[in-house]
Amino acid sequence: MKYAYSEMYLSDVQKNLGFFFQATLHNLNLSVDEVQRTFLASEIPTQIEFANPNFLCGKSGYELAILAFPQFEKKLLESIDEPFYPEAEYWSGHVLAYYQWYSNKPFAEILGKYPLERILSDYRLMHEADITKMALAMDAVVMAK
Repeated sequence: MKYAYSEMYLSDVQKNLGFFFQATLHNLNLSVDEVQRTFLASEIPTQIEFANPNFLCGKSGYELAILAFPQFEKKLLESIDEPFYPEAEYWSGHVLAYYQWYSNKPFAEILGKYPLERILSDYRLMHEADITKMALAMDAVVMAK
């Protein structure tokens, strides 16, 4: 199977998208749909899909959030000092990054068929399972005609 980029970068992308989604959904008072739309409209998905190392491991999740939401830079920078405990939003970014790497599909195609809201709703059932189980569940939906 051809992956989106080297597995060496995968944990960085998972961590960064986890921080991205948790930081934006917890601190910006935006809906899940707004965050998904803004993420997809930003340069972030394309740069990850093209394996740009600056976006794979050169920026933190907070820096990615500031790129997508420059109008909230001050609020995002302030949130860095808050205690961090990974929650469903972090897990959703972690899973999305894994599935994009695994499937080598564009984020827009993945989220068009398996929206962020649905990934978040799977948290209670799937967050303790091996990530490949979630990837297979997503695959069944994304690959369906």
